[in-house]
Amino acid sequence: MIKNKLKQEHGKYPSHQRGGSELKSYRWCFSNGIKIGPIPMWGEDYGNWTVEITINGKRNVDPSRYAKESIMHKVYEYCDYYYNKYNKDEE
Repeated sequence: MIKNKLKQEHGKYPSHQRGGSELKSYRWCFSNGIKIGPIPMWGEDYGNWTVEITINGKRNVDPSRYAKESIMHKVYEYCDYYYNKYNKDEE
């Protein structure tokens, strides 16, 4: 029973560490078909997370492993990168 609870907790989506206007790049990516999100690892990498990025149906996975406490920071880094690279709107 405890083992099942731990598995459920491990796979639970991490909380956002940004809010409001700080999520601008995250929202922009999602609205523009760039899906970036945390993925829990299982098996030998159990307890670690990675980042999955899908652009125009092409899926890529970050080869690095991250702790659950830091995974959203990496997701935001990727969002900021793609926002700065592809956003052509004038502010």
